[in-house]
Amino acid sequence: MQTELAFPSVGRGDHQAAEDALVATLEHQMELLTESGGKGTGEGHIVIRHLIARVLSDLMVATHLARHGYLSQAYNAVRTAYETQDLIELMIVHRDEAARWVNTAQGHKDFAPSAVRKRIGKPSFDEMYGHYSELAHPRFAGSRLSTFGKRHLETGEVQILVQVGPTMLDEFPDFWFLIMAILPTISRVIQSSTGLIALGEVTEAKWDNAAQATAVDLKRLAEIVEGGLKGFGVDEVDGIAAHFDLVGRIINEANEQFPSAEPHSGPC
Repeated sequence: MQTELAFPSVGRGDHQAAEDALVATLEHQMELLTESGGKGTGEGHIVIRHLIARVLSDLMVATHLARHGYLSQAYNAVRTAYETQDLIELMIVHRDEAARWVNTAQGHKDFAPSAVRKRIGKPSFDEMYGHYSELAHPRFAGSRLSTFGKRHLETGEVQILVQVGPTMLDEFPDFWFLIMAILPTISRVIQSSTGLIALGEVTEAKWDNAAQATAVDLKRLAEIVEGGLKGFGVDEVDGIAAHFDLVGRIINEANEQFPSAEPHSGPC
């Protein structure tokens, strides 16, 4: 099993294509983040960049684990990335929260996911976050990712198969459902990286170039996901790729969410 984590023995060529497309999509934001830094002072200049890096790392980890058949563990990484996006939004909208995040002795309380959502004006319960939690935590909903029933054709007897290590990727569409869960989180990365403009870390032109390139590759990734799910007869996803067709719409959403992206050189 340890060797398999380095060299996958399960999955198909289209899984590799999905992983390659996802990495290509994230690379634009990685480059933007790499070019930032060193232009400001205060906790925000460290914290926001750190959290964006954390999101990018978690999404790559999630994809790597899913590619190797560790889906519950992959959902845990997706869940963390999703949760971190709310933290980034909080730091951008309320700049004093960065110092609080650095200095609090009660991070588990002050920055609990529900507490963060309340401070950015969202309901304390997030349905999507709850869905990821059900699949990541040791709960019954997540058991279907690694436990299966096999019915004998003649006797009707059901045998329960408990999988240790990688799950069965070729037989079920769960890999594709996980990659589909990553898509909206990537679009939020585009939104979150506007915080680098607000901090004076990157120019609007550099952000716009990265956003445009990310959105184009994101649509390509969505097309691969749509094709993968349709290959399992999941036709309800028809048109999911078209949702990411309008690059301008995604970027406009970012401008609407963080309208005060003004360069800021003072303490955060």
